[in-house]
Amino acid sequence: ITLNKGAVEARGWKWKELDEDIGKVEKTIPAAQLPDTIEEIPDDILNWAVVCEESGKPFRIVKQELALYRQLGIPVPRRRPLQRHKDRNMLRNSRDLWERKCDKCGKDIQTSYDPERPERVYCENCYLKEVY
Repeated sequence: ITLNKGAVEARGWKWKELDEDIGKVEKTIPAAQLPDTIEEIPDDILNWAVVCEESGKPFRIVKQELALYRQLGIPVPRRRPLQRHKDRNMLRNSRDLWERKCDKCGKDIQTSYDPERPERVYCENCYLKEVY
């Protein structure tokens, strides 16, 4: 559940703005202007701020991060770290538990997969037999 400042304060809780000071930068570049390949990214990017394509907030690439992207041969991200974390969380199942039946033996089970979803779900015994 995501709450805004008003909802948090209405519950009597404290709200703190996230401090996102990125320090001194030589220049700011919109994410859309970043090269598409890691080979085209200059070392100078460590002194730049990249403007997140989703939130519009600036972020920086650190030396270790750039080294990892080069090692893996992947382009630098166009979204700030917090936005990438939010994106990953959206891919997770909900935290609800649903009553379903094992698709193999019919046993009643609880699962985080909504009954309307197409995935097959197995009880633990059927899963272990299938996998091992």
